[in-house]
Amino acid sequence: MKDIALVLPEKFDEPALLQVMARLSRRQPLRVGLCSRSPQLSDSQWQLVAGIEAMGVAVSAHLSVTPESLAGIPADLVLAARPSSQAPLAWRSFIRDLSRRVPAPVWIMNGPTDPPSAVTALINPDDADRIDPHLAAEVLRVSFTLSQALDVSLDILNIWYFREEGLLRSWRLRTPEPEIIEGKRRAAWIAQSDLARVLATLSPGLSWHRLDCLQGPVIGGLEGIVSNDTLVVAGSPGRDGWAARFRPNLAEELSRQWPTHVVIVKKPDSPALANGKTLQDRSDTDTTRGDSSDSHRKKRSGSY
Repeated sequence: MKDIALVLPEKFDEPALLQVMARLSRRQPLRVGLCSRSPQLSDSQWQLVAGIEAMGVAVSAHLSVTPESLAGIPADLVLAARPSSQAPLAWRSFIRDLSRRVPAPVWIMNGPTDPPSAVTALINPDDADRIDPHLAAEVLRVSFTLSQALDVSLDILNIWYFREEGLLRSWRLRTPEPEIIEGKRRAAWIAQSDLARVLATLSPGLSWHRLDCLQGPVIGGLEGIVSNDTLVVAGSPGRDGWAARFRPNLAEELSRQWPTHVVIVKKPDSPALANGKTLQDRSDTDTTRGDSSDSHRKKRSGSY
């Protein structure tokens, strides 16, 4: 990820953002486009420019940006900072539109925090309870890239659902418990099989720290599973308009509720990944973290 677009309010947590940029610039040279909705840069934005340029990173400015104009700015990653004061409704709406319209992954910093200590990829199925293999592959691609750029470990959470459970347990049906257990076992097995097919396409050099299979929904209990200083990466099918309003996806729900870092990844336009490469053919990410601990490179299946 060499080209990064920073979308900034007038006032934000400058030290936290500088720490994140310093971490990202360690592994490779960056080109940063600083994007402001205002016609001129604020004092905080100028200070950030000076801090980033001191790292040897080239910075360009884009003023009076909109979600539509940002979609035309070349970027491998869009990083949106939260206002230092309580985020106004207009800013939250802007970030929501940005995450839906910009094709690049959007990293949303929901609060003042240190750089992430880990990356967690959430593989969440669609309405048919089957994962989209191309969206799942893109979530994994972005997660691997970020974990390597930040030099932190990567965890994978494979979410599965057994939506009939409530009905089967109702007083009308009173389904025997063994049948419910068997239904849940089958749902978990399908989710594991779907993810295994995606993981089989990964380059052998890519690895993870932990892989767990977890029954959803997780939106209300993720804090008990993932620490707050984790960068959570989730996929979005890209719905917009009324469909998105009445059927919000997990990534958008997390962007509103998760207290720190969330990355929203959109589905690529074709079976090839967004940069035109496959998971087995990526010169910019196919590296081994030589200075990471062995535990970060070790594959562990968790509950698989």
